[in-house]
Amino acid sequence: MKRRLSSAEIKKIELDILLELDRICTENGLTYLLAYGTCLGAVRHGGFIPWDDDIDVFMPRDDYEKLYNLFREGMETPYKLVSYRDESSIYQFFKLVDPATESYETFVGKSHPIGLWVDIFPLERVNPSSEKQLRTLMKKHERIGLARSFAVADSSVASTPAIKLVKKIVCPIARTLFNVTKLNRRLEENALALPKATEADMSAPTEEGYVCDLLGDAHVIDASILFPVRKAPFEGHELPIPGRAETYLDINYGDWKALPPEEERHLHFPEAYAVEKE
Repeated sequence: MKRRLSSAEIKKIELDILLELDRICTENGLTYLLAYGTCLGAVRHGGFIPWDDDIDVFMPRDDYEKLYNLFREGMETPYKLVSYRDESSIYQFFKLVDPATESYETFVGKSHPIGLWVDIFPLERVNPSSEKQLRTLMKKHERIGLARSFAVADSSVASTPAIKLVKKIVCPIARTLFNVTKLNRRLEENALALPKATEADMSAPTEEGYVCDLLGDAHVIDASILFPVRKAPFEGHELPIPGRAETYLDINYGDWKALPPEEERHLHFPEAYAVEKE
């Protein structure tokens, strides 16, 4: 049996997943921090953005892989870490999901159900002085990412009639031409191929140098903006955010302190269900 979940229930479940990730990371010495709108929600609202439910986090690549290995080794937890690597996910980054739920992302559709989740984006330490190689990989990433998006997209959903028409034509072709797992592998290979910091830089403290979230929004970020992390309230819990979170938000959102007009506060909640055993 399946029961439709309310927005409040969705937030509660996603918060529980985040708190479990926090527990795992704390007990195993792994670093993570709230990212994107989740960071904005923590700083501006002390929790979720009221009209949004997404939870996004960053993890340094080394810790990201350690987390993956913990789950492969049988980590005791009610949640699953899903990945394209074992074809348990259609995404190029990890998601920590609640298998007791089933949800559908708006632009992906019902052909790819997934449990309610927390998105985990790896941060790569990079050498920004290798500009040509960096630009080449970014463009390649954009092309592969576009092909992947069309291959998994729900062609019946679009923001404008023109985009809907394009998707109706392109999506069936993309699904025929492209293997999503292979595209995801290529995207991660691109992330791992980013121009690396020097050996001396790699052994330096995390807050030195630059990092890139190529599997997220593909931004190169001064690591000292993110690290060392600090704690901030999030729905009554103290959780890690960028050490210079206000600077991070300035870069990503501009005037983030001002609330958007009500007409621009588009609700962002997936269609989600509790999967109840009969």
